[in-house]
Amino acid sequence: MSTVLANTITAVGGGGSTIKVNNDATFISDDGAVTDSNLVQGVCKAWACNEQIGTNSVLDSYNQASITDIGNGQHSGTRTNNMSSINWTVGFLTTADNASNDFSMVHMGMRTNSGSLIDKSTSVVSAYAKNSSHSGTDLSNVGYQIFGDLA
Repeated sequence: MSTVLANTITAVGGGGSTIKVNNDATFISDDGAVTDSNLVQGVCKAWACNEQIGTNSVLDSYNQASITDIGNGQHSGTRTNNMSSINWTVGFLTTADNASNDFSMVHMGMRTNSGSLIDKSTSVVSAYAKNSSHSGTDLSNVGYQIFGDLA
């Protein structure tokens, strides 16, 4: 096996061409062991950091086309590129926004723009943040990450 040392890799022809990595690329772990992990499968397919208070805006994102305010503590994000099926997973992160830090949970699920529950879809993810009284609470920082297969 050969080793190539380089500071920059450019596609044949140069000019900023895209370097492509196949889904069968081999990983070398931190301890040097070769693994059978799939690089394409392991990459986050969408993430966003959204603000629900005031403008209900996207603070930063990757593969999120828009955000919709559904109600107090509720928002949904529509992806730019859809997932290939409903077999994807999501993780959420929020910050407490009041002096007592009393928000209690975030429900991850699918809701229509009116707030009704719907089946999981390939294009939308939604969250519902509740405080310790179990009322919807808008937060200044709600984030999510999605893993799965893009269409």
